[in-house]
Amino acid sequence: MNTLSRPALLALTAVLTITACAEEPTPPAPPTLVGLVNATEIDVAGKVPGRVAEITAREGDAVTRDDLLVRLDIAELDAKAAQAEAVIAAARARLALAHKGARPEEKRAMRSAVAAARHQVGITRKMVDRMTTLNEEKVVPTARFDEATFHYDTALDQLTIARARLDAVDAGAREEEIDGLEALVRQAEGALAEIAVYRKETEQRAPISGLVSKVYLHRGELAATGAPILTLVDLDDVWASFAVREDLLRDLHVGDRVTVDVPALGRQIPMELRHLAAMGDFATWRATSDRDRFDLKTFEVRLRPVDPDAGLRPGMSVRWPLATSAAATQLSAR
Repeated sequence: MNTLSRPALLALTAVLTITACAEEPTPPAPPTLVGLVNATEIDVAGKVPGRVAEITAREGDAVTRDDLLVRLDIAELDAKAAQAEAVIAAARARLALAHKGARPEEKRAMRSAVAAARHQVGITRKMVDRMTTLNEEKVVPTARFDEATFHYDTALDQLTIARARLDAVDAGAREEEIDGLEALVRQAEGALAEIAVYRKETEQRAPISGLVSKVYLHRGELAATGAPILTLVDLDDVWASFAVREDLLRDLHVGDRVTVDVPALGRQIPMELRHLAAMGDFATWRATSDRDRFDLKTFEVRLRPVDPDAGLRPGMSVRWPLATSAAATQLSAR
C-alpha cells in the first residue's frame, strides 16, 4: 500500500484549504443609493384675476425678496372703487340727515298740515251736528247723516296722522335708525378698503430670495385667480431625496453625517440625515432565491448639506455609498 510522504501530505492539505476558502460565498458589496436634489418651490399668483401688463424676470434670473416680478392690469377695480365711494357718500348723507333732523321748512309744513286737519275736523263736526238735527226732524234722509258722519271720522283720522308725523319730525331719528345708518357707512367703507387691498395685487413681488425656475404667463395673457404666474426656487432650502429599502434602514438614524458624491459638482460633500419617512411605499424586490421572494417597502430618506453654500441645484443626482455611511456613523458614535 502506497503512502503519501509528509511533504506531499502538507501540499495536499494546503490545496484543499485554498479550495475551501475559494468556495466560501463572498458577502455582497454595500449598495450605493442614487437620489435627486430637490428644493422648496413657491408659486407667485394673484388673489384677483387680471391681465399681465409686465413681467420683469425671466427663467433662471436670481431675485431678491420684495423685487417686483409681475404687474397686472385690473381695470375693473377702478369701477368698483367709484361705486364704493358713491355708496359711502350716500350713506354718510343719510346719517348726517338723521343726526340733524328735519329742516325748518319741513317742520312748518307739518304744523300747517296739523292745523288744516284740525280745521277740517271742526267743519265736519258742525256738519254732523246739523245733519243730526235735520235727521231727527225727518227733513233729510238717513243716508245724508251717515255720509256726514263718515267725513267727520275721516277728518279725525287725518288729524291723528298729521300729529304723528309732526311728533316724529320734532323727535328726530330714533337711536336704532342712527345705528343702522352708521352700520351702512362702515359696510361701505369696508368695501372700499377691500378694493384697496386688491389694488396691491396688481404688483406681485418676490416673497423670498431665489431663482425663477418657470414662467407660465406672458404679457397680454389673462391671469386667473390663484393660478401661478411664475415659480421661484429657494436655494437656501435644498435636500437630497432617496428611496431606501426597509432592510437597509437598520443602520440609518436621523442626525447621521454621511459623505455623498455629486457628479454635477465633480466632488464629494458632507450631508446630514434630517428626515426618515414615517410611512413607506410598496415596491417589489426579488431576492436571489425564488423561495425568498417577498415585497419590501421603500422609505423616503432626506439628506441636507452641512454647508448651506454647497452649490446643490434641484435636479442634480447624488450617489450615496451606504458603506461610507456606516463608517461615518461608527466614527461619530465613538
